[in-house]
Amino acid sequence: MANGASEEIGVSLRQSVTEHASGRGDSGFVLVSSNDRSGGARDWSAALDLVREASEAIRIRDERATEMEIEHRLDAERASEEIRSLQEQLDETELRLAETEARARLAEARASEAEAWLAKMHDAIVGSFTPVLAGDDTAEAELRAALASGRLEDDE
Repeated sequence: MANGASEEIGVSLRQSVTEHASGRGDSGFVLVSSNDRSGGARDWSAALDLVREASEAIRIRDERATEMEIEHRLDAERASEEIRSLQEQLDETELRLAETEARARLAEARASEAEAWLAKMHDAIVGSFTPVLAGDDTAEAELRAALASGRLEDDE
């Protein structure tokens, strides 16, 4: 940034000197010889003011460039930290997902096992009562009546 400003100032000063040398003399200052001391200080004073203004402009641009560089570094650090945080969240979420999938597989296996046991119990119950019901029609009728009335009496 400072190089661009320096080039602009150099071009401006060259133009001023060229204009003076070509006879236009509208640069705002006059070159004086070393023999002419009267009024020369005032003319060089304008040139020094221009140099001071140019150096101040360069200094301000450099300060702004430095400020912008610091801001960009801070933004980059914040973005980097946010990326790290989001990556950690993603890792944690993936871990929880894997754990949840494992629990779901375990629950499915337990449900399948429970269904198999329920089928075995059903078969055992039906198998146990079938000979009783098939052998005695009155026993079957009494059992049906007891179940229908909601009570089952113990005849023993």
